[in-house]
Amino acid sequence: MIFLSLVLNTLLFFVILNLSYLRQKRLDPDFPDKPFSKLVLFPLALGIVFTLIIDMFKGIFIYQMLLFGLAALFLYWIFYVLGKKPD
Repeated sequence: MIFLSLVLNTLLFFVILNLSYLRQKRLDPDFPDKPFSKLVLFPLALGIVFTLIIDMFKGIFIYQMLLFGLAALFLYWIFYVLGKKPD
């Protein structure tokens, strides 16, 4: 799943950052070439960083939900199991 996310994010950044250049290059073939680092490497680096940040937030969310579940079970145990009055 992380690879699909990486590919989609990289393609998205590539299109956003190079759309006007590609359009201009198609209209005017003599338009100067964009350096490879700006054409490919910069969108690739942004895609990698964005993917890592998003996946980190997903991991943090899962960790927080796990902690919430454990706290909820602990509180249930305190209030409903230990708080039972003997009949």
